[in-house]
Amino acid sequence: MRLKRPIFLAGAILFPLLIGATSPHLVDQLRTVTLAVASPLLEFQNYTNQLLKTTLTSFAEWPRLRQENRALRAELQKRKAALVGYEEMKREKERLGALLQLKETSHTNGRAARVLARDPSHWSRFIMINKGSHDGVRKNTILVHPDGLVGKVIASGSRSARALLLIDGESRVSAFNQRTRDVGLIEGRGSSLLKMTYLDHQSDVQVGDVIISSGLGGIYPKGIPIGKVITVSEEKDHLSLYVLVKPFVSFAKLEEVLCLPSLPND
Repeated sequence: MRLKRPIFLAGAILFPLLIGATSPHLVDQLRTVTLAVASPLLEFQNYTNQLLKTTLTSFAEWPRLRQENRALRAELQKRKAALVGYEEMKREKERLGALLQLKETSHTNGRAARVLARDPSHWSRFIMINKGSHDGVRKNTILVHPDGLVGKVIASGSRSARALLLIDGESRVSAFNQRTRDVGLIEGRGSSLLKMTYLDHQSDVQVGDVIISSGLGGIYPKGIPIGKVITVSEEKDHLSLYVLVKPFVSFAKLEEVLCLPSLPND
């Protein structure tokens, strides 16, 4: 038994050498077969090792990557907020620029004011502005916008004022048709449209005509744009006409207004 093991080992070593010496071609074939069988196993082993290495690396890098991801998200949110702020500043600058141009063309000492609040009531249309008597804004001060007439101040504090919008049911403005010069009275209806009454039955008012303030009545200056005619109808008495007017000003979106003094004889 003791001699069998060395003899077996020696045979196992010498046998391949003898085959290689006597038949090199057979050895090449054996090598080819061995490589063909072993290659998939070696590739699978290499893939497994790489996958294991990548997984372990990912687990090791996970806390750092998570922290970096949080930092990137925070930076992205910060940049988004800055972009929104920049866009808002840009739009405000454009609006204030339009008000400044309106002030220059009106040749008055108007003051720009910011809208602070709106009356939530469905029966009235008021706004609060951040200018008052300390700024020269008093009762009957006219409020305008680059698009047209807004309304007038009805009560003034030292640093703020309450203004009646043109669309309020209590609002009245003498106006005329810019094309035909027919005079009428603009009345608020508590809605998004205005009504112009007391138009002569023979007046040539048409859809699309522009309505502006007439300067009559002692408060509103002449020539401020009000709106455009959208319908023409006959009153019930058949003696006069009335029209519905769509205001140029978008009252729901008011953010700034220009405060102008009312007519001197007020």
